[in-house]
Amino acid sequence: MEGGGFNLVSNHHMHRCLLVPDILRAICAHISVRPDSTVRMDVYNPGEARRDLLAMTLVCHNFYNPSLDQLWREIDGLYPLLTGLPPDIWSEPLTRRNVVLSRAITPSDLGPFRALANRVQVYHDVRHDPRYDANVPIAVYQALSFYFRDQPIFPNLVEIFWRCSGNEAFSYIPMFLGPDVRRIRLNIFGNSITQNSMLPTLTKRCPSLTHFHLCTPERQSFPDVGRQMKYLLSQWSQLETLTVHYLSKESLRIVAGLPRLRSLTLSYADDVYGDTFSPAPGTKVFPVLRNLSITANSPVLCINLLKAATNCPLTTFEFSLFGSNPPVWHDLFATLVKSCDKSTLTTIRIDDLAVEHGQHGPSTTDELRILFPLTGLTNILLQIHYGFNINDAFMGEMAAAWPHIHTLVIKVTDIIQQSQQLTLHGLAPLAELCPKLHILGIHVNATHICSNHLDLYSDSKSCVEVISVGHSPISETSVPWATAYLSAIFPKLRGLLHDDCIIGQRSEWSEDAVRWLEVNKHLAGYRHVSGRRRNGLRCSDCELNAM
Repeated sequence: MEGGGFNLVSNHHMHRCLLVPDILRAICAHISVRPDSTVRMDVYNPGEARRDLLAMTLVCHNFYNPSLDQLWREIDGLYPLLTGLPPDIWSEPLTRRNVVLSRAITPSDLGPFRALANRVQVYHDVRHDPRYDANVPIAVYQALSFYFRDQPIFPNLVEIFWRCSGNEAFSYIPMFLGPDVRRIRLNIFGNSITQNSMLPTLTKRCPSLTHFHLCTPERQSFPDVGRQMKYLLSQWSQLETLTVHYLSKESLRIVAGLPRLRSLTLSYADDVYGDTFSPAPGTKVFPVLRNLSITANSPVLCINLLKAATNCPLTTFEFSLFGSNPPVWHDLFATLVKSCDKSTLTTIRIDDLAVEHGQHGPSTTDELRILFPLTGLTNILLQIHYGFNINDAFMGEMAAAWPHIHTLVIKVTDIIQQSQQLTLHGLAPLAELCPKLHILGIHVNATHICSNHLDLYSDSKSCVEVISVGHSPISETSVPWATAYLSAIFPKLRGLLHDDCIIGQRSEWSEDAVRWLEVNKHLAGYRHVSGRRRNGLRCSDCELNAM
């Protein structure tokens, strides 16, 4: 407006940064970030992010396409798109399972559908997901299949997640797949010949696949999966990530020679696949593999896999044992050190999930000492059924061998077999030699503590923030001294965790759990005191400071 009026355009300029498409897309992507699997679905409200993106589409022309692209980039099921079709197409509302077409679909009906489908890049099929009420009936897939035979529903799709427990819906997966699809995740349940026969079509539709996840938990119900997987893997030479259950030995040879494979997650049973592995002649085994995660009933085949991989550039190695045979940790650790590049391996995780191993006793510290040459380790998580006989002296050796450690967890799954040799005093070398250590999980004997020389640790620079003590014993008289000692060597300690306090009700807690809870409560008071002053305080004094 002129004269005494005002001009909205001249007085309210948009910042130039918001005119840059890349910046706008980054803002929209930040708004629509989905939570990880640890977030409860009843707490997460995806509608808030969608409302924000919808509001952005109404701001101006520059905001319209970036925000609309992000709004429809990832969808859960077809229902959001189908609501844009004329309602007279369907005989019943789409939420009804007996819906059928009341008339033929015309090209004009699919106009809005196609416009939005072109923006979809990630698709989650939710037909069998109990979190969603609006499950699209199979009749919808049948109707759409007539119009999307030669071209995919989502031309720009790059990732698809399909959870299938029946025969019908999975047969329509080809109309969702296009040449740009790079990631496929399939969870298939039940016995289905249709499901198995559809697997080879994946290579025709997605020749450049880089990430493939196939979950088939009932291996006895899938006699043809092994043969189908062998064909799939022979066609996907660009695979970078593979997660598969019960891979056959022939398929494993193909996987070992994939030139771009960087991450492999595998489950197997030696009684089905045998315990030997021989790569194809002239094959360089796992040339660029960075992450290896294996679940098995014995480490034997895993050992043979590592032996075949010379100088494998692993950064993360995970092994979960579910069998009842005594584990051969000595052989596994020795092969790991010999086969892997010591400069790249940073994380080792071992989970002994077996219920029992007969009369096999605790492992010796000599087995852990085998891993000492891996000086670049930053994360070590070992949960062993019988544990290791770690004492104060050996803890000092570990601290010296792994100075860059960030997470150190060595716990026993069989409470009866817990070692009583390691005391709280044995943790001091970790504070002195491992300045980057933040998370510690270890079993200690805190029933007797010497209160001398606490002043030696008044200037500790340790960064340890959390300690998990498992089912460590502690006496009532040790509570004040344990608090003073831990706060002295770990001045940044925020809390202690006892296994009973994590998984049980307070009425079921052991006396040790209650005492460790007292230590944890008193630690808050020590955090208010610095330097040598904390050595002269009683726990009651620190408790007053924390109030």
